[in-house]
Amino acid sequence: MKKSMKILGVNSGTSIDSLDIALFDVDDKNIDIIKGYEYKYPNIFLKKIKELGPTSSILEVENASINLGKFVGQKINTFLKPLKLKPKLIGMHGQTIHHSNNIKNTTTIQITEPDIVSNMTGIDVVSDFRKKDVINGGSGAPFVPILDHFLFKKVKRPFIAQNLGGIANTTLVHKDFNKSIGYDSGPANSLVDKVISIYTDNKLKFDKNGNYSRKGKIDKKLFNKILSNPFFKRKPPKSTGNREFGIQYALDLLSYSKKNNLIIEDILATLTEVTVESIARSYEDFIFKNHKIKNIILSGGGVKNSFMIERLQARLPEIVFLNSDDIGMPSKFKECALFALLAYMRFHNLKINLKNITGAKTDSVLGKLSSK
Repeated sequence: MKKSMKILGVNSGTSIDSLDIALFDVDDKNIDIIKGYEYKYPNIFLKKIKELGPTSSILEVENASINLGKFVGQKINTFLKPLKLKPKLIGMHGQTIHHSNNIKNTTTIQITEPDIVSNMTGIDVVSDFRKKDVINGGSGAPFVPILDHFLFKKVKRPFIAQNLGGIANTTLVHKDFNKSIGYDSGPANSLVDKVISIYTDNKLKFDKNGNYSRKGKIDKKLFNKILSNPFFKRKPPKSTGNREFGIQYALDLLSYSKKNNLIIEDILATLTEVTVESIARSYEDFIFKNHKIKNIILSGGGVKNSFMIERLQARLPEIVFLNSDDIGMPSKFKECALFALLAYMRFHNLKINLKNITGAKTDSVLGKLSSK
């Protein structure tokens, strides 16, 4: 058994709701959280990040990456100061500004300059986890199945671990990791968040508890139109991001809804139902045919959307839904735990077989090291 290490995990998801920082104790059998905290982005900073994408200039992207590096470095130092300890490593995913996967090609762009973070904190940083997987033929996501296999050892396998972040990530957790599968089923919070943010001119960042969605009615025409997207029928491994379900998609939704006289509550109710239905159909198409599933463990920001969870339970009444928070891993910091674990694996040069998760053709050591 390798000696345990204290590693910091840093995450900002596609929804950009906050910068999450958490400290973990990691060894080759366990990962335990010590402390976690979330930091809000300044509004002007948040706006600039959300505007970035594949059509942004190199200068815009580089400036944002440097500024994000400074912001993350400052917040890490703020986080660590009262703890009076120095972690061995920082595992930092970086901010995704573009991720697009199709059958023949994957493009993925993460920013947040790791050299600035390592210089400011005096701690080595492991980052840019997706690139090696893409080079080896993988879709660059999802990686959370690596952590899902590591966690929840008391839950009988197989079970499903369902992350409800900006994108919905699904893992079939099997006793044998090489028989586990993982994929993105489609949007979870991303479209709901973007639509309500645009509609309220950034006064609201998300639909708290699904309060707007709960008041709306599902528009069947829009519902079917969204679910006709060929991504939903693609077999795993697959991943998605802002090309399929990004800001332009949200703007197109609002334009379509205006022409068809849909109110905001109906748009959000429909988008919530799209999330629920796309997740459930993915289980029926890719998991339930070959595996008997009793438990689904939920995590991610979507667990706070009580309306979304109610709709998911109603759609799958035979399933027992568990919350990651109740069985050992705070949902808020689960992806931080993933990047702390990946940093640990990178430090020990441990290769990962992601054939059933991302479609990578060879085993990979993920992440690049930036030394202080």
